[in-house]
Amino acid sequence: MTPAGALDSTGDCVMSDVHNSSSSINTVRSNYGSKNILQLITCPICLEVFREPIQLPCQHNFCKSCLERITVDRWSRCPVCRGCYRVPFAGVASFEVNRTIINLLENHSYAESRPMLQAKCALCKLEDTITICEHCREAICCKCRREHYDEFRKYICLKLNETQQQAEKLIAKEVEHINKHEENVHHSNDISNTIRHKVTELIDKIKQEEKKLLLSLQEFNHAEEKLLKENNSRFQDLTNIKTFCCNSQEKLNSKVETDQEAIEIRQKCEDCVINIDNLQNQILAVKVPRHRISFFNQDISFDAISLGFVEIATELEPIESSIQLSSLKTCPIDKNVQHCSKNLIHCLTSTLQHQREFSSPSITGDNRCYSSSKNHKRTPRIIGKRGTNDTEFNHPSSLAYSKRDKVIYVCDTYNNRLVTYGIDGTFHQVYKATSETGEKRFHHPYAIHIDSNNRLYIIDQSERRIKVFNRDFKLIRVIGQYGHGVGQYLTPCDLCTNEQKNIFVCDAGGHRILKYNEQGEFLLSWGELGTNNGQFKCPACVCILNGDRLAVTDWGNDRIQIFNTDGDHLLSIGYRGKLLAEFSRPLGLTYDETTERLFVCDEGNDRVMIFNHDFSIIELVNSKIGFNGPYDIVLLKDGRIIICEHRAHRLQII
Repeated sequence: MTPAGALDSTGDCVMSDVHNSSSSINTVRSNYGSKNILQLITCPICLEVFREPIQLPCQHNFCKSCLERITVDRWSRCPVCRGCYRVPFAGVASFEVNRTIINLLENHSYAESRPMLQAKCALCKLEDTITICEHCREAICCKCRREHYDEFRKYICLKLNETQQQAEKLIAKEVEHINKHEENVHHSNDISNTIRHKVTELIDKIKQEEKKLLLSLQEFNHAEEKLLKENNSRFQDLTNIKTFCCNSQEKLNSKVETDQEAIEIRQKCEDCVINIDNLQNQILAVKVPRHRISFFNQDISFDAISLGFVEIATELEPIESSIQLSSLKTCPIDKNVQHCSKNLIHCLTSTLQHQREFSSPSITGDNRCYSSSKNHKRTPRIIGKRGTNDTEFNHPSSLAYSKRDKVIYVCDTYNNRLVTYGIDGTFHQVYKATSETGEKRFHHPYAIHIDSNNRLYIIDQSERRIKVFNRDFKLIRVIGQYGHGVGQYLTPCDLCTNEQKNIFVCDAGGHRILKYNEQGEFLLSWGELGTNNGQFKCPACVCILNGDRLAVTDWGNDRIQIFNTDGDHLLSIGYRGKLLAEFSRPLGLTYDETTERLFVCDEGNDRVMIFNHDFSIIELVNSKIGFNGPYDIVLLKDGRIIICEHRAHRLQII
C-alpha cells in the first residue's frame, strides 16, 4: 500500500491515477456486490478513500486533514449538510473517529481506489484524465506532471536551503549557549568542591576546638578533685580541733584546782594553735577557682575561629588571724588554776572562732583587679537591666558621646533602637527603628560613631550597611556596600573618623580595615586572615590616636595592633592570657588625647585596662560590682568613663 504523498521510483510526485484505480474498484464491486460501498469510503472533500476518518456531530465523515484545512474558526459548517458545529479547544482531532470505516479500510485494500474523473488541467487548461497532486491538491494531467513536480522541487529546495541557513545560525548560537552553560557547570562544580573543602576544613577546626575544650575541662576537673581532697582533709582536721576545743572548755570550766589533765590540755592546745596556723597558711595559699563556659554564636566568624571558651579565674580573699602562739608560751605554768584556765579558755575560744571562719570561707567573686600601681577606683553608677522598657537594654553593643550636645548614645541592638542619656546618667530619648512618619532608619544597630560635625554613623547589623545621619536623623548617605569586591565589606562592626574626615571601618568578616573619604568614596584597605603583624582574625573595634595613628583590637588574635592611617603596621600589643597586658577577646577601646592613655575592654577577662603613651599598662579600672562582658567604653571630659556590658545588659558610669 503506497502512502499518500510518497515519491515513486522515478522521483515523480505520487499522483492519483484514475486508470490504476479501476481494477481496485472492480475488486470492491466484486467483493461486496454493491455500487454504493465506494461512496461510503470516499471523502466528500478530496473525493478519495478516507485517511483518518473523522465524524462530525451531524454524522457526516471527512478526512482529518481535509477537515483541518477547511476549518479556520471555532465555529464552522459541514460541507455536506451545511450544519453548524463548534470546534473543540483541542482542534478537529477531538472529534469522534469513525471506527467502522477504519475497520473496513484495514480489512480491505482501497489505497489505490480513485474515482474516474475527466476535468481541465490546472496548468495547461486542457480537458484530460487528471490526477490529484497529493501536496497541493491541484488537478494535473499526465503531460504536466513532470513540470509541476520540477516547480514543486524548486520550491521545496528553496525552503530547505533557507531552513538550513537558519538552522546553521541557530546552531552557532546554540553552540555558544552550550559552551557558556558548560563553563557555568564547570564553575559550579569548582564552587561545590570548594564548599566541600571549606566545610570539611570547618568541621576539622570544630573538632579540634572540641578536643581543646574537653582537654581544658578535664584538666580543670583533675585540679578540682585534687583541691577537693585537700579541702576534705583540712576540714576533718578542723573538725577534730573544734571538737577538742569544745570538750576542753567543758572540762576546764568544771575544774577548781590544777592537775595533770589541765596541763595536757594546754599542751594539746599549743599543738592545735600550731595546726591552725599551718592550716591558715594553706588556706590562704590555695587559689579558689571558678569556671565559666560561654558560646557566642554572634561573634564566631565564617572560619570558626572559636567554638567557645572555658574561663578559669583565680581570686584570693585575704584573711588575717589574731591568734599568736607566743602569747600562749608566755603564760607561766605555775600561776593559779583560775587564771590559767581563763587564758586557756580565751585562746581556745579564739581558735574555735577562727576555725569556724576557715571551715566555711566566704570568698566573693567580685572581679577585683590588682596591679602594681594604683587602681582606677570609683563608685559606679549603674544604669539599666535586661528588658524592653526605656531604661532597660538587651545586648547594648556600642557607645558614642556627642561633645556638642553632651549626650550619650547607646546601641540597644536586640531591642532594635538607639537610647540617649545625659552625662549625669539621666534618660533622654529613644530612637526607634522606624520614625513617626514611617521612614525606616535602621535594623538592629550594632555600632555608632559621632564625628566632629556631630553626624551620626550607624552600622546596621541586619542590612550590613553603614548609614550617615544628621542630628535630626535625616539620612545623608550610605558608606560602601555589602560584597566581596574591592571597597566592599562583609561584616562591618565598628568605625571611626580622623581630623581629615576620613572614615576607617573594621570589616570583621573580611579580616581587614577599609578607608573611605568623607563622601564615602573608597580609598584603600589592608589586612587579611592570619596571625602575623598586619593580619587580622576578626578585627572588632578601632579608634584614632595622636600622631595620626590607628588602634585596632584584633579580637581573634587576642591583641591590639597600631597602624598609621596609610595601613603601615607600627606595633602589636599583648597576646592571649590573664596577666597584665594580656587579653582574651579584646573589644571596645577609647583614647584620652590629653593624657595619651588608651582604655581597652578586655571582654574575655571581664576587665578594663589602661595603657599609657608608650603602651605600657599603668592601671586597671576597678568596679565594686565588677564587670560582666564589657563591650564598649567612652571617656567623658570630666575624666569619668562609661562602659556598656552586653552580658549584664547595663551601663556603668565610673
